[in-house]
Formats: sequence, C-alpha cells, structure tokens
Amino acid sequence: MQFLNYFLASIISYLGLLAGILLVKIAPEEQEPLRKYFEWLRKSILLMIFLFLIFYYSNSLAYIAALMVYFAFIIFIEYRFGSLLKKSIIIYTALGMIFYLSSKNPNLFAIGSSLIFLHGMPAASLMFRKKGKNYAGIFLHNLGFLAVANLAYFI
Repeated sequence: MQFLNYFLASIISYLGLLAGILLVKIAPEEQEPLRKYFEWLRKSILLMIFLFLIFYYSNSLAYIAALMVYFAFIIFIEYRFGSLLKKSIIIYTALGMIFYLSSKNPNLFAIGSSLIFLHGMPAASLMFRKKGKNYAGIFLHNLGFLAVANLAYFI
C-alpha cells in the first residue's frame, strides 16, 4: 500500500472524533440521555476491533498472544483511569498500532479503519463538554493515533 493512501485512511479514521463532536453540536440536548449508550457503543466497538483482529490473525500464535496482551491492556485502562480523556489518549495511541497491523490485510484494513472511525464518534461525544468547548483539546490529546500509525508505517 502506498503511503499517501495509508496516510489519508489514517486521517479519515481519525476524523471520527470530528463526527462525534458534530453529533453533539447538532443535538446538544441529547448528550446526557444518550451517555450510557455512547459508553456501551464505545466499549463494544473496541471489542469488535479485537475480535476482528483475532479472526484475521487466527493462524499465528504470536499475533494472538500480542492481541490478548492488547485486550488486557485496554481492559486495564478502562478500569484504572477515571477520566475519559486520559483513557482516550492511551486507547487512541494503541489504536494507531492496531491501524498499522491491520494494513497488512486489505479486508482487515477496511474493517479496522471503519471501526476506528466509528469508535471516535461515541468517544468524542462523551468527551465533549458544551460549556468548556474542548474540541481542540480532544483533537490534540488524541494525536498519538496519527503519530503512531504513520511512524509505524516507516519502521
């Protein structure tokens, strides 16, 4: 895969955060009633990313072991950190590596990048505060995704 295609796919996956912010900006009154559903959706999308990676790399024991460590790490992060912004920084950095690992298989790459986009929508909707207007902070704190995903391409 050429770097330009890979880079643009990483940008589009990252823009799921923008879609989540726009979702809250369009209907701010729905943010609180939908909070538990956004949280459930965010966690289930992380689980789906894990399951698709296991499915596609099921023939390699080393990949399965690495993915088990990844999943344990995500679970640890979910229950260790209280702030969703802190969780998101670490999870998006880990998703950058997952984005790179999925680029080896075109089918998995399409699924993985789509799921990362979809994960960004509820994550940003949960992190966005109407009064604080922290949308720039959401983008800047999660830049680890773009950094890891694009630097891993060259390694």
